[in-house]
This record gives sequence, structure tokens and C-alpha cells, in this order.
Amino acid sequence: MERRELIKMIAALTGGAFVGGGLLTGCKSEPEIGGAAFSKDDILFLDEVAETILPKTNTPGAKDAKVGELMKVMVNDTYDEKDQQVFHKGIRDLDEACKKSISKSFMEATPEERTKFLTALDKEA
Repeated sequence: MERRELIKMIAALTGGAFVGGGLLTGCKSEPEIGGAAFSKDDILFLDEVAETILPKTNTPGAKDAKVGELMKVMVNDTYDEKDQQVFHKGIRDLDEACKKSISKSFMEATPEERTKFLTALDKEA
């Protein structure tokens, strides 16, 4: 599986490419927090999804890079309220898809189950 392709797919599932979407909407001087703010659980979830795609090896992984925090900043600073809501819905939808697929939430899944789930989503896409 190509990591870049999986990252694109996850970004699409969670409301658009977090970097590409941010560049298209432009930066705002004040962060706009719409209908849904990021909880600590949201950030942990995003970190775990990203770590599944880019795990720590002999180099730092996605959690080391604090990808969840980065996505929070990108979404809050560059997405309008509607797109922020789409992003948050994407987080919930991804977790629901995991529950339907393996009968566990993404956070309850083992690293192997997470990889298998995301690989299946990639093949489906």
C-alpha cells in the first residue's frame, strides 16, 4: 500500500485534504471555530489514524510529529464553519465504519486491526 494514497484517502474521508483544503481557502488572521470544536479525544483519534499510516520506526512517527494538533490548527485556522463540520463528521464516520467493519471502535482496535481496516478502506476507494 502506498502511504501517500492512504493519507489522501483518510484526508478525503475526514473532510478534504487538510493541507490542500487549507491552501485553497486561504489563511485567516483569526482562527474560526465553527459548530464543532476539537476535543482531546478527537486529537488522540487523529494521532492514532496518522500513526497507523506513518508509524514510528527508526524515524519519528506521526504521533511524534503531533499530527492531531496540526490538523486541529489547520482546520480551525483555514476551514470555514461548514467545512469544519464536515471534517468532524468525517472523524465520526471513520470511527463508525471501523465499528461496522471489525466490531470495535478505531481506538479499541489493535494496531494490526487498524492497519487491516485502513488497508480495506484503501482498496475499497
